[in-house]
Amino acid sequence: MYYLRKIAVIICITIIGCTREDDFPNIYVEESIWITSPQYGHVYGNVWGWDTIPGGLGGIVFVQSTNNTFAAYDRACTFETSQDCIISETADNLILSCKECCDSKFGIIDGSVLEGSAANQALKRYNTYFDGEYLYITN
Repeated sequence: MYYLRKIAVIICITIIGCTREDDFPNIYVEESIWITSPQYGHVYGNVWGWDTIPGGLGGIVFVQSTNNTFAAYDRACTFETSQDCIISETADNLILSCKECCDSKFGIIDGSVLEGSAANQALKRYNTYFDGEYLYITN
């Protein structure tokens, strides 16, 4: 019985996830950005350069995390998960803040909660794929 319970916990953690993130609305996301265009020159080739686009629940923030590697997060704060509570930049470009609802702060590097007790989980992260010219963001 002990081993069955242990296996169930391992399956829950590794396959299903068993995190509060599962409560985040599952909104269809399939975006493509011509990231090498002049419009995104402040992002492409600039590690930790970022921008936002419409999509997801509250919009999508995408960031170049390393050379030719990107991350994308929903801008909806994980405390309230609504279109009314979205994150925005702070004076430090590497921190995003929920100024509208709870004043939680999130790291743009990995979406994790840096400050505030209201939001207790990282920003909703989306899958990214870069083909050398376009950045694809999906869930």
